[in-house]
Amino acid sequence: MTDRSSPVPLVSIIVPVFNGEDYLRESLDSILAQTYPRIEILVLDDASTDRTPEIIASYGNRVRCHRIPENRGQYINDNEAIAGAPGEYIAIYHADDVYDPRIVEKEVEALERYPEAGAAFCKDIFIDLEGCEVGRLQIPGEIQGSIPLSYPVILNALLTHKNHFLRCPSCLVRASVYRDVGTYRQEQFHNTADLEMYLRIARKYPLIVVDEYLFRYRRGHSAMSSRYRHLRQKKENFFMIMDLYLASGDKALATPDALAEYEAHRAEDLLMLSVNHYILDQRAEARNILKQVQAGRILAGSQIQRGRLCLLYLAMQMLVRVRRISFVSDWCYRRWHSGVDQAKRGRNDVRHSRSGVVRSR
Repeated sequence: MTDRSSPVPLVSIIVPVFNGEDYLRESLDSILAQTYPRIEILVLDDASTDRTPEIIASYGNRVRCHRIPENRGQYINDNEAIAGAPGEYIAIYHADDVYDPRIVEKEVEALERYPEAGAAFCKDIFIDLEGCEVGRLQIPGEIQGSIPLSYPVILNALLTHKNHFLRCPSCLVRASVYRDVGTYRQEQFHNTADLEMYLRIARKYPLIVVDEYLFRYRRGHSAMSSRYRHLRQKKENFFMIMDLYLASGDKALATPDALAEYEAHRAEDLLMLSVNHYILDQRAEARNILKQVQAGRILAGSQIQRGRLCLLYLAMQMLVRVRRISFVSDWCYRRWHSGVDQAKRGRNDVRHSRSGVVRSR
């Protein structure tokens, strides 16, 4: 039983889950094993149809459960849970990740040391569906040090590297900060509402990335993430959010180098959209998207695989002008979308990243 008499701050840990029977027990066991002496755990069951309710019930009063009768999405449920959470600090953890026993202790320690900071994150180890390590997060130099990071630092790091360092399953936020900045905006930003929330927080409060590996992130499992990425035909939500913030005045805080890297990332995203349209035999749409890709922006980026992307760009310029070649589209699908190949690609993405953000063992 958690010690509720301790004078240390209470941490409310929210665990949203939908059909999480495969990994929920491992995740909850790791959360219950925390060294921090004062936590409460609230599991949000978003109308699961598998054994999730049975698994939650097996923990008795060690965890609280709120079952939502109709599936409505993580961030709507998170908002309600945050509003009613009694903790001074609030964490939102994933039901398929595995947490180091010290994660709460280390992040509370960081926020207590720096009372001006609004939220703390940490680094993660990537694991596959069987729990085997496939890589580790390597954060950019400007983010290292476990110290409060100002908004310009966060903004320019996001533009340069995309969001590889504000790891949502590790986020610990002061309850007072949530009350100040408002709720997650799921209807507007969908599955990237977390990034928009972190930008909103960072505008008013420094953020800390604890420079330690304190949880294990399970790749290739999230149904929401898989649906979002599978043959995606819309621009990545990351760019929608960053464009909104840049247009609202934050562009004045961005460095020329960071903006150049951002446009290189955008060119890469557009190129991959053209590939998806080609796979679907939507060559007219693929051609229209390719018109938006500027090869010079690819060449200007140091955080992307410029050589490979330039070759892909040239190949796509030819492929979209002739009848679709089945074996080429099949190869593209296997390379970027098939379930078996994605597991292998998860390892390759870790090995071949040019950004310095991740590395393999």
